[in-house]
Formats: sequence, C-alpha cells, structure tokens
Amino acid sequence: MSVIKHRPSRAKVTIMCSRNDQVLLVRRKGAKWKFPSGLLATGEAPIVAAARELWKALSLHCSRLNAVGTLEVGRVLHHIFTTDFADGCSVSLGRGIVECKWVGWEDLSSAMLKPTAAALLSRDLSALVRRNDPAASELASDTN
Repeated sequence: MSVIKHRPSRAKVTIMCSRNDQVLLVRRKGAKWKFPSGLLATGEAPIVAAARELWKALSLHCSRLNAVGTLEVGRVLHHIFTTDFADGCSVSLGRGIVECKWVGWEDLSSAMLKPTAAALLSRDLSALVRRNDPAASELASDTN
C-alpha cells in the first residue's frame, strides 16, 4: 500500500505592509478585508511575485521585502513577506481591489478578515512583523 503525502495545491505570496504600527488591508468587491496577496506563477520566485502584486494591485513600489517564512493554511502555502512604508505613501487601487485602509495591529480582528487572513492572523504574525531587531529574522526562520 502506498502512502500519499499531503501537498499544498497552490502557492501564494502574502505581504504585510506596515506603517507606524499599522498594517495595510485590501478588499475586493463583496469580500472581507485581507492582506495584499497573489498567486505565484509557475517557476516564479516568491519575492518577485510579492513585488509584482504590490505594484499591480496597489501601485506600491517597496525598496525592501523581508521574507518572514512560509505557512500552510488549508491547502495553500503562503510565502509571507513584510515591508515598511513611510507616512504619506500613495496607494492607487488596481486589479480588482475596491478599497484599502491602514489599521492598527491592536484593532485587527478575525471577524473583519477573510478566513485565510484570519487564520494567518491567528498565527500571531504581528509579532514577527512588528519586531525590528536581529532576533526577528532568527524567529522568522523558525516558521519554515
């Protein structure tokens, strides 16, 4: 008898965009809030997909994307990235995004988020995103 191992059916990038202890949330028509994200194209590097998604969905160009790690939620493997933006950065909606907003980490609740985003939030990613010390990268590598 052969054993079939569970494998994620898709891979996505999810980007936690921070600004002054706030995180950026986006929303598509008729949907709940989520973190900026997108599917990886075949053979595409996760960091390239993260930069592409930020540009196409929000016209945001970031100078630094930090890989936090990977998490599996359901059958989707999320490559998690963080990036920081300065006050007054300009966001332009694109590619199906109807609204975006900056929310304080303490104001985030699972009830306001799509189930996948809520599942990511339940993993306490805010602790990884909000740390600015060298131990953050060490902690992030433990999530792989």
